[in-house]
Amino acid sequence: MTRDLNDLTLFASVVDAGGYSAAERQTGVPKSRLSRRVAALEGELGVRLIQRTANRFFVTEAGERVYRHARAIADEADALAASVAETRDEPAGLVRVAAAPLAGELWLAGWVGEFAVKHPKVRVAMSLSNRYVDLLAERFDLALRYSSTPLADADVVARPLGQSGMRLYASPAFLATHGEPADLDALRVLPAVVLGRLERPRPWVFTGTAGEAVSFVPPSRFLVNNILAARAAAIAGAGLVQLPDGACDEAVAAGALREVLPALAPPPTTAYAVYPSRRGASAAVRHLIAFIEKRMRALR
Repeated sequence: MTRDLNDLTLFASVVDAGGYSAAERQTGVPKSRLSRRVAALEGELGVRLIQRTANRFFVTEAGERVYRHARAIADEADALAASVAETRDEPAGLVRVAAAPLAGELWLAGWVGEFAVKHPKVRVAMSLSNRYVDLLAERFDLALRYSSTPLADADVVARPLGQSGMRLYASPAFLATHGEPADLDALRVLPAVVLGRLERPRPWVFTGTAGEAVSFVPPSRFLVNNILAARAAAIAGAGLVQLPDGACDEAVAAGALREVLPALAPPPTTAYAVYPSRRGASAAVRHLIAFIEKRMRALR
């Protein structure tokens, strides 16, 4: 059996990334070295672990068995580094973070980047997806989730970080052309920049005059699944846009956008830092949660 545990952890990194080039980007190890070390591991074990063709990368049956052990070794190494740092309450080791693209693109990636610069012994792997992530099964250390009701799950701890709402914006040029909308009925006919896809546009949500929740999909002139692109389209005058608190502060300050119908903004939802209860939170995760909470409370 191989005595070079580093080869096993490198092999696990290649499998996790789905290829040598992606593993090089994620680990910083040149793909030529990754390929040599995996080949050396295959030679020592006497089995093929990875098959590659011009258009396909896949792990063999033997490779799957080796990967399970290699991943466990890599996880133990990360846990050991974090445990040693824990005695000094020093953030260190790998932190796997999951979040929705809406929050990740707008704030979280920048905040986590700041945190990584401040704590150079921490490595971060962030996944942005709209699907529900199983923290335990997928080995995530932390997820950012939004909910209007308290999160209840025996397997995780949910720590409230702050609240965030949605606000409506338009460019001065758009308002000069179409006029300032006076009520929700006007929004149902004015051109809009809408987040989502053709088959699943994201509804706008408002508070009605009687305090009730009102939601509808506006007539979209511009439909896009990226929050930064939606903001850019609104600045260009393509239509009204509903975006989270803080998303347009700079554009508003610069006069590129104006808030519309602020009195009808929906109630804010609570952002939660969620982490597995059985593992607890490492020093790196605890410090990252506190850092995100501080940044989030600075939003309006």
